[in-house]
Amino acid sequence: MVETIEKIKYSYDDIHRIVKKMSQDIAESGIHIDIVISIATGGWIPARILRTFLSHNGKFPKPLYSVGIINYDSNDNLLDDPAIVQNLPINLDLKDKSILLVDEVADSGGTFVKAKEYVELLHPKKLYTSVIHLKDKSKFKPDFVGEFAGNNWIVYPWDVK
Repeated sequence: MVETIEKIKYSYDDIHRIVKKMSQDIAESGIHIDIVISIATGGWIPARILRTFLSHNGKFPKPLYSVGIINYDSNDNLLDDPAIVQNLPINLDLKDKSILLVDEVADSGGTFVKAKEYVELLHPKKLYTSVIHLKDKSKFKPDFVGEFAGNNWIVYPWDVK
């Protein structure tokens, strides 16, 4: 049996709706988030939207940082091992902080595994993960998922050339 893979295009409005729902799931879980870290580059936009919806102390929104990791080359070929190409600031203290790590899709899961290992080396109090889309073949299962994507090819509005 041959699996049919569809190419599904999402609009910014679609993404906003999914991320808003994901933020409600996070709020309903009762966890507290101190810092949001996006996995660059795909995680920038969902992390920024999530930051808008996450509760804060009323004065300042949650701090937002990013770690750059690549898992595909410029021709969309999967790398043997994801590579960190942008570190977090060296003076960023994550001890006693609850972190939310955000990306757009967990495809193979390799990027999330690499990012989680990297952030755990900085000894956060808690580390939670979230993704807009989770694919069936992902070896990493985030704590919060916007939608399950089967194995369809997802086209995000920020990737359209």
